[in-house]
Amino acid sequence: MVTFDTFLNSSDFHNNNSVGQNLTDIKISTATRLKQSVPVIALFGVSYFLIFALCLVGNTLVCFVVIKIPRMRTVTNYFILNLAVSDLLVGIFCMPATLADNVVMGWPFGDVMCRLVSFMSTASVVASVFTLLAIAVDRFYAIVLPTKPKITVTAMTKIVIAIWVFAAAVGLPLMIFNRDEVIAHNQGGVTYMVHYCMEQWPESGSWTKRDISNYYSLAIVLICYLAPLSIILVLYMVIGYQVWFKSSPGQRASVEAQNAIMKKKIKVIKMLIVVVILFALFWLPLYTIMLVNAFAHDQLTRHQKHIVYIYAFPIAHWLSYFNSSVNPIIYGYFNPNFRQGFKSLILSRQYANSLSEMSHTTRHG
Repeated sequence: MVTFDTFLNSSDFHNNNSVGQNLTDIKISTATRLKQSVPVIALFGVSYFLIFALCLVGNTLVCFVVIKIPRMRTVTNYFILNLAVSDLLVGIFCMPATLADNVVMGWPFGDVMCRLVSFMSTASVVASVFTLLAIAVDRFYAIVLPTKPKITVTAMTKIVIAIWVFAAAVGLPLMIFNRDEVIAHNQGGVTYMVHYCMEQWPESGSWTKRDISNYYSLAIVLICYLAPLSIILVLYMVIGYQVWFKSSPGQRASVEAQNAIMKKKIKVIKMLIVVVILFALFWLPLYTIMLVNAFAHDQLTRHQKHIVYIYAFPIAHWLSYFNSSVNPIIYGYFNPNFRQGFKSLILSRQYANSLSEMSHTTRHG
């Protein structure tokens, strides 16, 4: 996924002095290295910490609920488990590094993390959107084509593996061509060096490095955002028509049983539609900035670039990461099985702690 320093390819932000000019690294003050004011940075820090904690706690609970509670081990819930795993990877590998990258000038984490964070953020979001597509297909077969063979656990496992192989393939170019670059800056007659995590694409024929970077960004938006979400939209429209206007073929249950089944189906569909809508909305600002940088960068004034890259970009990243944190709340709100699973895990943990404390007190009494 694109980082702030992807945008630093123009003379608006640094000159193009060669790294090999034997320039001495000069230690610069903290005020010079910060991209925003201290109050804004504090606000970003608190906001990122809250979604980081929510992401880790919520998605870990989802994983434990699906793994530990037998009745939750359904194909749909296994896909939700995969979605939670991708969200956890975003929280662990991407949120802290992205926060630092958005508030501090330069990249402070070295070459390995430069490549790893870019790869993991891209692979995770690709895995997320195609897992949502797999869930939509699973619901389509269960509701629209109930007489057809459903997705089995074995087939689900193969689908999940295929999703992650494809996600890794999409993110692999960033692991290969992202690198920690040292750029010479000149400020007030003083020259200093700053590390940046930047894409260094190879030139290919008439295509420049920037051309390749731009079309890679466009491919990400089309293949990993617009196309799967369009298919998901069509599938849920058909599912909605089937649920609200047609009865399932082969259904012979009583009216009361049919109503109960219908209510359960509607709750599940509502939950999944909310998950998809929030994914589309929360990732839209970041993808929009990617396209602006790729195809309208030169049309922006210096002031507009400052607003977009210093303020809008961290907010867009926060929204995309908030999506990874809010999904467990949606599951708990719409799905009583997940809600009961969360409660049972928390209560069992509290019970285990109380037993441990009682045992400790008894031994020392």
